[in-house]
Amino acid sequence: MLSLLNDDPEVAFIIGDGPGKWKAVETIEAFRDRRCMIWHVPSGPLPLLAAVNGDPDDNIANPWCGWTERRAGAISTIPYFGPDHSGHVRLTIKNLAGGNEPRIGLSGMEWTGSHYARIGLPAHPSTQRWWKRLRAAIIRISKKVPRGGPFGDSKPEIYALPDACRAFAKGMEADINP
Repeated sequence: MLSLLNDDPEVAFIIGDGPGKWKAVETIEAFRDRRCMIWHVPSGPLPLLAAVNGDPDDNIANPWCGWTERRAGAISTIPYFGPDHSGHVRLTIKNLAGGNEPRIGLSGMEWTGSHYARIGLPAHPSTQRWWKRLRAAIIRISKKVPRGGPFGDSKPEIYALPDACRAFAKGMEADINP
């Protein structure tokens, strides 16, 4: 998954650059945190939310040089762009589940999409196309399995990436929830 994103010229990773500080980078060596923010660059500028709700927001002048967040979100390991910014995707990585037994964690990707289109804030068309290409690429390199892995008795509904498939082949089970 990391190489798929690192090789994509349309995306950047938003990484921490100190407390409340962030910057965009083209590639990363590994997923450092459990949560990762991916920016689809053609979607346009990233918003810099005002410190006080109701004050005017701005755009981040140069995400590649970094910025200091004025208003933090609930998750301190990723920047907050507000609920209606559709140019970013949140990736939650759970390689291994918690508990005593080694199990594969359930990772996930979250994208707002055009959820706010009804109030005049649709996703950028290029981001919609990129999302479809990303989903297709993930489907190509993965195998659809039930929650809990191929040993589960429910219908296949999640996609196991190659590393997870190799672990399943060795008999490892998986979490059913993130």
